[in-house]
Amino acid sequence: MNKCWVCGGDLEAIKDKPYQYKESGLNNVYLHGIIQYKCCKCGEEAPEIPNIEELHLLIGKSIICSKGYLSAQEIIYIRKELGLKSKEMAELLSVTPQEYSKWENSKDLISSGCDKHLRLIFILNADYKTGKVVHEGIRFLKHMLLDKKAKQRKTDDQIDISVSEWIKPSGTPLFNEDCFANC
Repeated sequence: MNKCWVCGGDLEAIKDKPYQYKESGLNNVYLHGIIQYKCCKCGEEAPEIPNIEELHLLIGKSIICSKGYLSAQEIIYIRKELGLKSKEMAELLSVTPQEYSKWENSKDLISSGCDKHLRLIFILNADYKTGKVVHEGIRFLKHMLLDKKAKQRKTDDQIDISVSEWIKPSGTPLFNEDCFANC
């Protein structure tokens, strides 16, 4: 990238500055180690984000492996990553579209059972874009499935992701027993 895509002005490369990845639909995701560009003429900014599918799996992992009930933004993120409409997700979770809508609009908390079910749906279906194996058996889910102390957590708990975490795929499944090591 040498010229601004808006005005044709010169671009300045910005390195070593975290990028708030609002395009994900989440306000708390920050990417580290990527290059950002800013137009010297009009001020337009844009990041260079390689391997978006792997990045989105990693964001999903951060959400799925977190403690506390899923927030409205996280529920929407999971649904969109799976390519489902709200009505389809409600049907998968065996709830009415109205109840599901309340979760996405922060009018009600997701139930404990549906929270766990939604996480499992993501884990078992999230790898379709990359073809990467994201889970390894079911034993690693014991902390999530048996957590009786789960409660609503802050929706602004920051998710920091380094480019090295998603740019070079590893042979280790994304979801494994280490996922819940801090539980």
